Amino acid sequence: MIDSDTEASGKETIETRRRATQKKRALLQKRLSILTGMTLLVVVLLTVIINLVVPDKSFSVNENRNLAEWPKFSVQSLLDGSYTTGLQSYVSDQFFGRDGWITFKLKQDRIKGVQESNGVYLGKDGYLMEKPAEPDNSAVQKSIDAINSFAEKYNSVHMHMTVVPNAACVLSDKLPKNAPVRDQKADLANIKAHLNQQVSFTDVTSALSAHKKENIYYHTDHHWTSLGASYAFHAMAGGLGIQNPPKKCDIYTVTNRFEGTMASKSGCYDYQDSIEVYIPKNSENSYYVTYEDSHKKSASLYQSAALKAKDKYTVFLGGNHPLVTIHTTNNNRKCLLLFKDSYANCFVQFLTPYYEEIILVDPRYYYENVGKIMSGENVTDVLFLYNLNTFAADTDLADVLSSAKMTAK
Repeated sequence: MIDSDTEASGKETIETRRRATQKKRALLQKRLSILTGMTLLVVVLLTVIINLVVPDKSFSVNENRNLAEWPKFSVQSLLDGSYTTGLQSYVSDQFFGRDGWITFKLKQDRIKGVQESNGVYLGKDGYLMEKPAEPDNSAVQKSIDAINSFAEKYNSVHMHMTVVPNAACVLSDKLPKNAPVRDQKADLANIKAHLNQQVSFTDVTSALSAHKKENIYYHTDHHWTSLGASYAFHAMAGGLGIQNPPKKCDIYTVTNRFEGTMASKSGCYDYQDSIEVYIPKNSENSYYVTYEDSHKKSASLYQSAALKAKDKYTVFLGGNHPLVTIHTTNNNRKCLLLFKDSYANCFVQFLTPYYEEIILVDPRYYYENVGKIMSGENVTDVLFLYNLNTFAADTDLADVLSSAKMTAK
């Protein structure tokens, strides 16, 4: 038999060992916590130092947009909150390794089942779709008022407008389940309702929706494809005064490795798009393009060098420019002034057979008096062509149209 003293001694030994083990675990956990904290502190300090040393970037090639700069301080900006907002945007845009962090966050979110990344819906079949913007109602109304005033001033000029719905509206079946999406159809109806009768309006939503099973929008970019622009052109032709345009074009795929702005913004690179250019069949019309900002001329609407760049969509007209003029060999004395955003860059390839001259103005970069164009170029037609997300927040078109101080023809 084991006497009571031996049994008590054994229990004491076990308890002593248990306490020693707990003490070691606590000490190890404490050291691990200290090590983790020190590592985190070092990472934070290194990140701060790197962010201070590495020069700021003014442009993101991946996202194809200008990055926020350090905001200018004033008492007024501090009081109204714009300084703090600007500072937050600066830190977000200029944070070192930002693109890598976006991709890392996407992978973490996907594990959790999240279907949105940085304002981009991760849709079905590889579609990355920008969330439809909440319109700035005052800016939209200001733009519409400016268009109406412009139309009244130049009432002998035929004016037309199309605002293109974005992919999330037309391809709603590709959205993640229960994804909240603004009703862009109602926004388009509101724009149309507030335009004067001098400005005709074509809503291309139905024309695009009829072909929603085709590649009318890029999977990885916020633009429509040349195919989508083609369907829209034929829907708009009557409003533009173009009768029975031929539907046959020679179609050339210029790249099948396009990863657009939605891929860059979301950090998702699971799909590569193709870009196609459309050349009207049996067209004897030729033209040359003048880029007024660089004074360069080209015999093509397409810039093949862009296919080696990150943003391959800039193959169309080399991207956005303040003012571009296209002179054709048509002798019909028709001159189109096109106020546009980047959706028009691939749309203009369908217009060249029908005008003697096409003048493209991007109000985001144009600071001259547009009245000089209206009076000096014998403009016969005006087209306003935007995508809805851009138009919903635009503040530049109204300023450009208001610059038209010349006397109407």
